[in-house]
Amino acid sequence: MIFNSIAFVMFFPIVTLAYFKIPLKYKNIWLLIVSYFYYMCQEPAYALLLLGSTIVTYAAGLLIEKFRDNSFIKKATVFFSVTANLGLLFFFKYFNFMCETIGLKSNLSIILPVGISFYCFQVIGYTIDVYRGDAKAEKSFIDYALFVSFFPQLLAGPIGRAPKLMHQFKEVHEFDYYRVRHGLFRMLWGYFMKLVISTRLAILVDLIYGNYADCTGYQLVLATFAYAFQIYCDFASYSIIAIGAAEVLGISLQENFQQPFFATSCRDLWRRWHISLNSWFTSYLYFPLGGSRAGKIRKYINTLIVFACSGLWHGAAWTYVIWGVMSGSFQVIGEILLPVRKKIFALMPSENKVFLKFHHAYQIAATFLIFCAALVFFKASSIEAAITISEKILFAFEPVSILTTSFFSLGLGSLNFMILIFSLLILLAYDILNEKTGDAPAVILSKNIPVRWAVYYLLTIMILLSANIGAAQFIYFKF
Repeated sequence: MIFNSIAFVMFFPIVTLAYFKIPLKYKNIWLLIVSYFYYMCQEPAYALLLLGSTIVTYAAGLLIEKFRDNSFIKKATVFFSVTANLGLLFFFKYFNFMCETIGLKSNLSIILPVGISFYCFQVIGYTIDVYRGDAKAEKSFIDYALFVSFFPQLLAGPIGRAPKLMHQFKEVHEFDYYRVRHGLFRMLWGYFMKLVISTRLAILVDLIYGNYADCTGYQLVLATFAYAFQIYCDFASYSIIAIGAAEVLGISLQENFQQPFFATSCRDLWRRWHISLNSWFTSYLYFPLGGSRAGKIRKYINTLIVFACSGLWHGAAWTYVIWGVMSGSFQVIGEILLPVRKKIFALMPSENKVFLKFHHAYQIAATFLIFCAALVFFKASSIEAAITISEKILFAFEPVSILTTSFFSLGLGSLNFMILIFSLLILLAYDILNEKTGDAPAVILSKNIPVRWAVYYLLTIMILLSANIGAAQFIYFKF
């Protein structure tokens, strides 16, 4: 059962109605039961891993709290808890990859449990927060187990942090019409991004990347740009649906994407992209490594380490590691060249509004191109394929193919291609509104009834017309 399934469309209203009807003392028990049911719909046996991880870290938190003044016990407990969860993640996600890397043959057929990368990071963060004193150990096992398994965020985030999320499961959440309406609209927008935009882009991207050897550089550039929007719409849509579903229930989850393609630098982009994961790496890896406190060289090394680990988190393949290192390198280079860029900018007519708009547009375009350059390794099936694709983009662009290639021949057909263009324009308008106001749903919901319902009908009709296109699985489920 995934968000964009008929089963979830039936599951969520039942969960919500029961949640607001049952007595307060049973609400968290109800959410915990339905969260485990939701997870077991993916693979029942792996619920035991989720439960085991929950028990270990729950006990670790209590032990750290009890022996707050005993440094040895605290450190030993943190070490055991973190190691146990990283070991679990390593075995299921990286064991075969490591065997292949060192030349050993593994006969184990290991299926990656859905969501393991997310909930392992969440419980590791909890253990470290309790150790640091940023959060108190949770005494109620029910509340803690719900914190780990809360179904909207369980499979693909956002990764919850105890100081911001745990206390919400102890608060009273009554039905509120305006909050529920806001959450439902966010869910509607998430479904639009996934079913209308991402699924159509997937057809074009998979066709070109699946036949990259026969494609021109221009076609590969087009597919890479399309993949940037595909993965944005795909992953952001899951986060938006999760945040909206949680909001309906009265729970506030962390925002995970904030218009990343409006970023004006690599550093700015990674502050807007997969925010919960990047903030996790910043808090639990970058700062413990020393952050920027030990000088610029150490700061740059720490940045590269974090991005390499982020790449490895995304997948057990060297293509992801290279993607991570490239992304980190672009950020480091951007910081090194920042003084030079500032001096050049000072020589320009910076008081001219036209120039400022042009410069801003240039920064956005340059950042997007840099992001796409690394994204080739993220999408490609192998290092060799990524190198071939990159070479074709650089040296076999073949401008004449722009005139000879029909967009309608790239797997979509004329109708779906026109729907895609129209939906991308809607996405652009929505993100501009969100960038300016910080809450596009609230602005839309504040309009009069004809405007609101015109938006509802437009999004709903486009979603229904796109329900059978394909690409049902969310990309980040494989991570």
